[in-house]
Amino acid sequence: MKKLIIPLAIGTILLFAGNQTAKAQVNLETVTIRPNATKAIISEQVSNSFSQLFKDAKEAQWMEINKRFVVNFILNDQKNKAVFTKNGDLVYHLSYGTEKSIPGHILKKVQQQYEGYTMGSAVKVSSGNDIVWVMNIENNKQILVIRATDDDMDVIDRIKKS
Repeated sequence: MKKLIIPLAIGTILLFAGNQTAKAQVNLETVTIRPNATKAIISEQVSNSFSQLFKDAKEAQWMEINKRFVVNFILNDQKNKAVFTKNGDLVYHLSYGTEKSIPGHILKKVQQQYEGYTMGSAVKVSSGNDIVWVMNIENNKQILVIRATDDDMDVIDRIKKS
């Protein structure tokens, strides 16, 4: 199931939706990670931005991919990934967590709508002021991938168990 969340989170990034009345859609730039990604020497701008945004980050590992800087790091005992431009602007941030990471009001909505399902992994996808939670939930028949914001929730994938 852990293998499902990463591709689905990336897919969700492409489907990342804000919740304005007009259902505006935010498109994040796709970052393809290939085996030939190289460790990066980052600029002072990127380093400063990272340090300001993620003050207590540990174990930062940088790669340069598609003229972007991708960093994997640990923050508050959680795995994280962030993508920066060469000028130090944050493109988006992924925070990998569990049921405990999800805000109470969103978790309550999921539990009420999907009674009998258990929570698996969760990813918080942040871009600008927009935040989307992508969660795996499952029962004995299927696994659902849920996308939730403060105001909206929908199923983005269903996987039947055999």
